[in-house]
Parts: sequence; C-alpha cells; structure tokens
Amino acid sequence: MKFLSNKRGASLVGGIIAVLVGIIMIVAVTIPVVQDTITNQAFTGTVKTITDLFPILLAVGGLVLIAGGFLMGASR
Repeated sequence: MKFLSNKRGASLVGGIIAVLVGIIMIVAVTIPVVQDTITNQAFTGTVKTITDLFPILLAVGGLVLIAGGFLMGASR
C-alpha cells in the first residue's frame, strides 16, 4: 500500500487507530462501569445530581477526543 509507505500516511492511520481505541474504551468500558457504580450507591440531593453528570462528561470528553484527533490530523 503506497499510502502506508509514506510517513504521513502511517502517522494518520496510527492516529485514527488511537482515537478509535480511546472511544471504544470510553463507550464500552468506562461509561457502563461509572453508571453501574452510581446506581448502586445511595446518593441523594446535590451529590446525586453531580454524580449523574459523570457519564455525560465522559461522552463529551470522547467527542473532544475525536475533534482533537481530526484537528491534529488536518494540521499535519
């Protein structure tokens, strides 16, 4: 593959793979574990409200990871 023989192409593919692995880890592992842990705790009031936001913040972090990967890829 001529694309991968070039250093820029290999770097781009490596970056895409890294972003995919990060997203899979966030979606398949981290968010379900956090949701299960929060559900099994007896939080009430403000603490419950704040802890309920953790999965959403993880998802937003994943979106930022994707955006950052595309921006870094575009700048090379």
